[in-house]
Amino acid sequence: MGANGRRLKPGKEDSLNRWEQWDGWIPTRDVTVERTTDEEVFANATRNLGHPLQLGHTLAGHPFLVEGQDLEKVNVVTGVKGSGKSHLSKVLLLQLIASGAPCVVFDINKEYIHLPKVELDPETGKVRQRGIIHLEAGGNFRLGVRQFGLSPMMTLLQRFGLPEVSALYFENRLARLWAEAEALERERGRVPYVGLEQIMQMAENNEFGGGSNAMVVNQAIRSRLEALKNTNIFARNPQEAASLSESYRRIRHGGALVIDISALSNLAREGFVQAIIELIKDLCLWEIENGTHRFPFIFFEEAHLYVSRHSIDYIVTRARHLGITSFFVTNMIHGLDETILRQADNLFLLRIPFEDDVRHVSRGAATDYETMAAFVRRLRQHHALVIGNVTAQYPLIFRVDRLAGINTAGETRFFFQRGVPVE
Repeated sequence: MGANGRRLKPGKEDSLNRWEQWDGWIPTRDVTVERTTDEEVFANATRNLGHPLQLGHTLAGHPFLVEGQDLEKVNVVTGVKGSGKSHLSKVLLLQLIASGAPCVVFDINKEYIHLPKVELDPETGKVRQRGIIHLEAGGNFRLGVRQFGLSPMMTLLQRFGLPEVSALYFENRLARLWAEAEALERERGRVPYVGLEQIMQMAENNEFGGGSNAMVVNQAIRSRLEALKNTNIFARNPQEAASLSESYRRIRHGGALVIDISALSNLAREGFVQAIIELIKDLCLWEIENGTHRFPFIFFEEAHLYVSRHSIDYIVTRARHLGITSFFVTNMIHGLDETILRQADNLFLLRIPFEDDVRHVSRGAATDYETMAAFVRRLRQHHALVIGNVTAQYPLIFRVDRLAGINTAGETRFFFQRGVPVE
């Protein structure tokens, strides 16, 4: 449909009607309304650069495919609880894995841990089948203090109430310690391991700050380090320290690191995720320097519960230049930061029955509120409306594919269980 309410006539070389670029304008009533074919819609609203991802089927039964490049860089997947938004995000994830993309998932509800696992050849260590690697924060996935990074550690310490003066002393001393360690590494290749317990010993020896308030400063630091120790996210020795880059290499040509943060406290989650984002940034810089450009697709499930406003701003602005693509998946629609909505390249919307939620999410759509409300308030379960780069800014509805033979259920626990009487 052209901007004047008419289709452009097909040229001699084109058997389908070609549409003018749509700017969200809705025609007046003085038009002829005709059903277009799926082929015509696909020819005008989608493209194929050789990376097709099948997400579902049209209402007429045709496969609904999008171009992988058009999914980059910021995506929102949202709808009310039970509408199928987590299912759609798993379809997106599995299609990306099948296409050879590396992915990282921050899983707060154990939604993704049962997806097919990566299979490695026991002799060669090479990947035999693409899939996920389940990394449990505080369990089989802990970081060394230096891996964790100084900035995320300061975030955690301040969340645990470390006073500003003590934080200043701690940050300056640890920065010098890491600089000394890096110099020794360049000279000798290896340095003694410094973990949380070693830093706690430094506080007991009053190595942070001096003067009359040294004891108070060090006691404040020591008590907060004890709280960090109890989160279980820090490795106690070099053998326990996991390597994100090593795990990433296993999924670099297709797969996902599912980082299970469900066992962490709210305070620990924010610092831990910030640390992982910093490590991912380093991986991206390595890809850029080596010209390999295998950049990750990151899924944030309910990001507002553990990602700070500062980190969100970084992800949706600076991360674009690092090659990172993000998916923000949530049923807490008002929890979506307006920065995300304004920067979103694609919106995947499932049923949203509430007017206030529709108004909030429509801030990021290239169409008006009335058009949005007419669709998303009436969508059936497992049906989605998508608008953005993947559809040339036209709103299209599709039925999300089922995932036959794959366990897509999260770990929902019940008191009342079928067939089991309550004693």
